[in-house]
Amino acid sequence: MDKPTPRINSSLREKYVGRTVRITGQLVSLSGNTAVIKSTDNGQVLVHLNGESQWGTDFVEVIGQVEQDFTLREFKTTNLGNNFDLELANKVVELGQKLPELFE
Repeated sequence: MDKPTPRINSSLREKYVGRTVRITGQLVSLSGNTAVIKSTDNGQVLVHLNGESQWGTDFVEVIGQVEQDFTLREFKTTNLGNNFDLELANKVVELGQKLPELFE
């Protein structure tokens, strides 16, 4: 990625419509070309899959674009394993919002 990609949670999507972001979450469901993840703030996010990524673990980080309807269009997904602290990850999101110059 050439541009900074801010880390967000489900409640911050409306602030980033049309922008590329990173969102971390736990896989809730995977069906066809869509997935639903539980974000770090426990909100659910619908992800439109690009058809190339391999979702193979419970926790993922998705880089994608926030669409007008607040869904996410996936560019790339990284598997984070089956044991991940979403609460701690949300603290990173919150800190990134307070100090964007450190995280973007």
